[in-house]
Amino acid sequence: MRALSSKLVSGVAFICVVSCYGQNPFTPGQYDTDWIDFSPKPDGIPLHSTVYFPKSTGLFSPILFIGGMYGWASSGYYSILLTELASRGYIVVGLDRYYPGQLDQLTSPVRSEGRQNESPSIELFFNTTQWIKNHLSDQIVAQADWTRTSLLCHSAGCDDTLVMVNVSRTIAKASVFLDPMSFDALVLQPLNSKVKVLASMSQLSEEKPMCCIPGTDYRKIYDLMNCTKVRMQVKDFGHCDIMDDLLWDVCHSANACRTTNNTRLETYRTFAAGVIHGFLQWTIYGNTGMQKYVTNQAYMPLPLVDLAFDLNC
Repeated sequence: MRALSSKLVSGVAFICVVSCYGQNPFTPGQYDTDWIDFSPKPDGIPLHSTVYFPKSTGLFSPILFIGGMYGWASSGYYSILLTELASRGYIVVGLDRYYPGQLDQLTSPVRSEGRQNESPSIELFFNTTQWIKNHLSDQIVAQADWTRTSLLCHSAGCDDTLVMVNVSRTIAKASVFLDPMSFDALVLQPLNSKVKVLASMSQLSEEKPMCCIPGTDYRKIYDLMNCTKVRMQVKDFGHCDIMDDLLWDVCHSANACRTTNNTRLETYRTFAAGVIHGFLQWTIYGNTGMQKYVTNQAYMPLPLVDLAFDLNC
């Protein structure tokens, strides 16, 4: 295990995590941040995890994050976004399906809550989360409020996240799907779940070269879920734009997915962090003043090509 100081995230103070209502979620976060690594060897955690957190005392909502390529794109490739979220008052727990030295753990079938899972790593995600619950408070001063847990995923990592929501009714209060692609969504029936959902897609993700497939995407996730649910598609941004510069450059140079140019990446990441923050403050904490930043285009700093929501629970 090792902890390193991150580049401090600066900004004006704009939010009280629980009690302030209606503040603009797109304003930079007020908390300085840090991160800490946990590895199977020597720490004993089932899967590698990088945790991004505020360097402050108090209770903060945890976010369980799974990256793209079914979790093979580790959370470290999303450190800019995850640090932005930590600066807004969240403890972000990366669940890394692949990390050197842990491939042997992904080969045996597992069960969760009495059913055979589609993915052999699902039980490891649950077990890793439990390990974090048992050990994180010994390592950082920020404390996780596990009664307000949410999920966050990108791309095909959302396949595992959708399965987690389906097999566990208690895993989270809310879930955010960024550019989701889920083949499990093709066979699942609508979920009888109380998890509140935001499904967001970048417009260029479904343009050639296509990195999200219609029918497995944010619209499908939206259709499967109960309310409260929101879907949106952000104009003129691409699938890799949410990732750190190194992976973005690989994606952009290889023309693997359509991207915007590198002058707009900070804008998109800040927007994503803001809309996630607004959604979670509204749905988990009941900060009704935040709803307009998620359901009303007039309050959003980037244009959308699609916006829909269902609040009639």
